[in-house]
This record gives sequence, structure tokens and C-alpha cells, in this order.
Amino acid sequence: MATIPPTVLPTGWQEVSVDLEPVAVPVAVPLLDYLDHKPDPKDTLLGNRFLCREGGMLFVGPSGIGKSSGSVQMDVCWSVGRPAFGIEAAGPLRILVIQAENDAGDLHEMVKGVLSPLRFTAAEMAMCRENLHVIGEKARTATAFVDQVLAPALEHYRPDIVRIDPLLAFLGGDPSDPKVLSPFCRNWINPLLEEFQCACALNHHTPKTNNRDTSNWKPSDWMYSGAGSADLTNWARAVLVVEPTANPDAFRFIAAKRGRRTGWVDELGQPVYQRIYCHTEGSIAWREATPEETAGVRSKNQATMPTDDALIAHVPATGTIPKDVLLAKWNGTGMGVHKCRAKLQVLLSETPPRIFEHYKQRSSTRPQKLISRQEETFL
Repeated sequence: MATIPPTVLPTGWQEVSVDLEPVAVPVAVPLLDYLDHKPDPKDTLLGNRFLCREGGMLFVGPSGIGKSSGSVQMDVCWSVGRPAFGIEAAGPLRILVIQAENDAGDLHEMVKGVLSPLRFTAAEMAMCRENLHVIGEKARTATAFVDQVLAPALEHYRPDIVRIDPLLAFLGGDPSDPKVLSPFCRNWINPLLEEFQCACALNHHTPKTNNRDTSNWKPSDWMYSGAGSADLTNWARAVLVVEPTANPDAFRFIAAKRGRRTGWVDELGQPVYQRIYCHTEGSIAWREATPEETAGVRSKNQATMPTDDALIAHVPATGTIPKDVLLAKWNGTGMGVHKCRAKLQVLLSETPPRIFEHYKQRSSTRPQKLISRQEETFL
């Protein structure tokens, strides 16, 4: 049996004994105990457990499409127990909004526009006034925001849902850095949600979308459409995404995470994960699309897809064009990068082919790939 040698201290050092506090062992529960631990209906706030107490929801979309007005509409409706965007509230909810982007004039226009088609009763107006409050905060971020704004506000107002609009105004760092994002969500927000038994809705932006091809995305692919680290989506229990369409007034609402729990169904009662909502003409409010509008909606990428002849027209009638230059030209028509490459392979494989691929040898580097309309080209 090996003998551990005594510790040799450097000259002048003295060994000191320190009494350490015992570390508590985390409590482990047999998994099968949860067979008898049914969900408490009082913990559900939205949908069929779409969002529950202590949970987080992301509301994601590009800038300028109306996320703030959509948030106002959600909060106004849920504060009196009405559904919003097809998602039922468990009852009248206490909602606190902490926002950084809208001034008093913006909020006036949004509240006026949202309330107009809802036709609240006097009792609902009183309930909304009691349950829904807004804090404007434009200066504090990171721990200053959490300690000086969020925690005191939760202590005072005791909401069921706190909405933070937008995340990037209060994060205090790069959302792509897990060392910034994870502490904000997991170390700072989560304990507050547990302490005050509320949920959190984070409004969040997508990254720049210049070259993003979403035409073939499944609903679940949209979970990670927000800017920054994937841990943001991993933290969130629910994700709702807004995506523009070819119609500038119509938008796809995509239940990207826990979508079945929104309660959205089609005319046959089957679950669906996408619904179309439109801006209301002459008012800052949202409405559900008509069946005709829904049927006519196509994604932005599909609507701008050029014909094969239009794509081939970018290839010169004589001579060649570098492959990467051609793909860049196609990408400039509105096609996504991956769709451009896939379409090129299809056109090169046509029978009979209308375009051809060639290779030009270069010293000390890979051959250059060229595209032409001639099968034989002297390089």
C-alpha cells in the first residue's frame, strides 16, 4: 500500500488548521416519486403548461416588425384573462413590464390601438389598470439592473409574469458569450423567479438576416433564431417567434418550443405550430389573418425565388464566370446561400445541360471553379 509523504512547507511557512463549514449534500428524490406528483394547475400561466411559474419565455423577431405592440396586446389581454394570439391565460394575470425602447408617446399609441378592437368593459378596464404595470428603464444593465430594478420591482408588484423588453438593453454584454448570458439567466433571474413564483418573458431580436435562408425550416429550427448563445434557448421553457412574409402586413407566429402546449389547432382539431397574424390597417394592433390571407402567405424567400432562366442569365453567353461570383449574384436576388448552392448543382445536372463547370489550374493553390454555357472552354 502506497504511503503518502508528509507535506513539505517552504521555508518560513507555518501550517495552520482551518475549520471549514460542512457542505450540504444536495437532496436527491427518487424519479418514480414523481408518478404521484401531478402538476399543480395553479402553476400554469399560459396555454396547456406552455408557460408556468419559474419558467422563461422568449418572444423573438426582427427589429421594427411590431414586437412591442404585440407584447402590449398580449399583456393587455392576459391581464384580464382573455386569450392573445390564440394562447389562453389561466385567468387574469398580474403582469409587470420593464422596457427600454418606447417613450410615453409610443406607449400611448400602442395602448390606444390595441384597446380599440378589444372593446373592454368598464370592469375589464379596471382590472387591466390593477394588473398591468410598466417601468421605463434606460440606464442600468447586468447586476445593476437585476439588483436595483428587477428584484425590488418583483418584491413590490409581485407579478405572475415579468416581461423584459428587450433582453439586449439589460444584459450588459455580448449575448453570444455564455459567460455573460448564462449568469444573467441562470444565476440572477432564475433565483428571483423561484423566490417570487413568477415567470419571465424576454423580448429578443434575431441576428442580421441578410443571408439566412429559412424557407425549409421546421418549427423546431426556429428555437435558435434569436441572436447569441444557444444557451438562451436552452434556458427558455417556451419560444415564440415572429417571421415576416412576402405580405408586408402579414407575419408568421411560430411556436418553436413547446408548441403543442400553446393550444393552437387547425379546423380538424389537430395541433399546429404556426399561425398568421396581420397588422391592423390604420391602427397599431394585431389581428388574426383571414383564411384567404393565410392561404396566400408565402415566406419571404419563396416569394423572391427567381426562375431558372433568370439565374442562368447571370452566366455570360461566351466565356466563363467564377463560381463564387455567380453564387454571390444569385444570393443578391434574395436566395439564401444554401439554396443557391443546391440550385447550381441541380442546373449542372440537367439533361441536356445548359451550363457547365470547369476547373482552371493555379500554382500553389486549388483550381479555380468556373461556370460557362459552353461544354468545352479553353482555359
